[in-house]
Amino acid sequence: MLITGDGLSLQEDVKEFESWKIPHDLFCCNRSLLFFQRPVQHWAAVDTEECVWLAQYYSPENGNFLRHSIGGCGGFDVYWTAKGVQTEFGRRLWIGNTGYFAILCALAMGYERIVVAGMPLDRNRHWYDPEGTEGPTWLGDVYTIWIDFKMKSPNADRVRSMSGYSAFILGEAKQEWLKLM
Repeated sequence: MLITGDGLSLQEDVKEFESWKIPHDLFCCNRSLLFFQRPVQHWAAVDTEECVWLAQYYSPENGNFLRHSIGGCGGFDVYWTAKGVQTEFGRRLWIGNTGYFAILCALAMGYERIVVAGMPLDRNRHWYDPEGTEGPTWLGDVYTIWIDFKMKSPNADRVRSMSGYSAFILGEAKQEWLKLM
């Protein structure tokens, strides 16, 4: 599974990943959907403005893909909830960003190896924004939950990232690691 985000590194990350010629499903977060000119299997958003954007953009001509969200946001195919959570880590499990949410979804769907691209968790602009645009300001809770995931989740060894702070936290994706499947 390749999960893509809107970071400025998206183009370089995807180019390197696809040079490995490893068959994979594609899970796009937010507007990274626009980057691809091929079928997408999954899409997710946890931010209201991205949900509104997809509602305006989506039509059957764009292809059929499963639209994932947390809770009961209308217009989606799959609604994820955290039930019966007993630990502090578990209660905070669904905090983060859409990319982190997509990782949890992919794990829950049974994907064995997950690579994250275009999610450097840095302050650079989004790939679709013009130069000079300010990038996202990540709150400490976002970094904390990614670090907690790496330290506490029994599935953390199934996820790697192509670049940035997410690669520092999760480990850098390498072609050899994917071939261990």
